[in-house]
Amino acid sequence: MRIAIVEDEAAERDRLKEYADSYFQKKGMDAEYFFFEDGMYFLENYPKKLDLIFLDIEMKYIDGLRTARALRQFDEQVQLLFVTRMIQYALEGYSVDAADFLVKPIRYPVFCSCLDRVIRKIETNTPRFLTVSHGRDEMCCPIQQVTYIEALHKQTILHRKNQEPIVSSETLASIEDKLAKEPFFRCHKSCLVNLNHIQNISPTDVTVDGQKLPVSKYRKKEFMQTLTNYRGRML
Repeated sequence: MRIAIVEDEAAERDRLKEYADSYFQKKGMDAEYFFFEDGMYFLENYPKKLDLIFLDIEMKYIDGLRTARALRQFDEQVQLLFVTRMIQYALEGYSVDAADFLVKPIRYPVFCSCLDRVIRKIETNTPRFLTVSHGRDEMCCPIQQVTYIEALHKQTILHRKNQEPIVSSETLASIEDKLAKEPFFRCHKSCLVNLNHIQNISPTDVTVDGQKLPVSKYRKKEFMQTLTNYRGRML
C-alpha cells in the first residue's frame, strides 16, 4: 500500500501512522508512507500510484476540501479518507468521492473498521459500466461518472461529471432497474440521482454536481434514510 498522510499537526500524523502500522501489521500487509504538512505542497509533489490518502480538512494555505477538488482533476481513482473535527463537512466531502471520514480524536477500533471498508473497496474496485440504448445504437459509460439521470421530453438523459450528457431512448424505469445494485435513488418521478454526487439537500430539492433537482415530498423520508444508510459510519 502506498499511503499519503496530509496533516498539518505532527501529533496527528504520528497517530495516523501508528494506527496504520498496527493495522497493516495485523493484516500481513506492507505500507509505504508519504507525509505532507499542507495541501499545496502535497499537490505540487504528488506521489505516483497512491492507493490511499489521509487528508485533514482544516489546514493552512489550502484546506482539505479544496485540495481534494484539485486532486480529482488528475486522479479519480485514489481512495480519500478525510480526517476532521467538524463532521458537518462530511456531506460536501462526498462530492469529491471520499471513501469515508475519521473524526478527531480518532479511536483505534473506529480506524480499523474504516480501513476494513476502504481496503475491500481498493481490492474490488473494478470499473463498472452502464449500457443504454438510443435507437439501434448502444452507448456505454462508467457508472461512477453519471451524476443524475432525468426523464425529459420522452427521452432519458444521463448527465455525466465534466462530460457531455448521453441521451437514451430507454425509459427511466428501465435504467433504474439496471442500476438496482448501484448507489442511485429515485428522488422524483422524473429523476434518479447518484448518491455519491450529492452536494446539498434542502427541504424541497437536492443539489447534484451544481444542479438543483426536485425531491418529492412523498419520497423525502425514504430518500434521507437511504442516503444515511449508504453513508452510514461508526463515530
